[in-house]
Amino acid sequence: MNKSLNEKLINFINDIAENVFIVQFVISTIGLVMNVPHLLILLHNSMRTSSTNSIMIGIAICDLIVLSENVYERVQGYWFFGSQNPCINDSKFWYMYSLLIGDFLQTVFERASYWLGVSLAFTRLVIMKMSGTTLKISKPLFGYLLILALVGLSSVLSAYYYCGYSIAQWGTWEPEKK
Repeated sequence: MNKSLNEKLINFINDIAENVFIVQFVISTIGLVMNVPHLLILLHNSMRTSSTNSIMIGIAICDLIVLSENVYERVQGYWFFGSQNPCINDSKFWYMYSLLIGDFLQTVFERASYWLGVSLAFTRLVIMKMSGTTLKISKPLFGYLLILALVGLSSVLSAYYYCGYSIAQWGTWEPEKK
């Protein structure tokens, strides 16, 4: 295959990927800003009266963590370590460590948020089908315990996946002579 065609294709795909990351940053920032008032409303005493509302609080917290990790990673990548300055070491230990922790938290809370949404739908279904009876599933404590169980299970799964990762020194970095 033609070498210049391959380079053009790679450049085209890189341009698309860069635009996708910018769109992801903008949408994550908007979602983060919009999710804060949603969580504040759900945290009022009058809203914490049922398991469905407590599950929605858990979903909002999970979404806040995932969106803030997206925003953190993009801000770090664009403004702090995104420059092509050869005098800046963009592979610092603490930066790489923060990215690894952020990836762990993102996978934990993305998975937990999904399963909390499924649990919310199932809990609503059970409460609606059993209307007229007093169910323990409709108490706020059930929702909080469900949040803890799903985040805990998700953490175990992500810890199993990320336990194989480590950050090790790879050579010695020296700035270029420019």
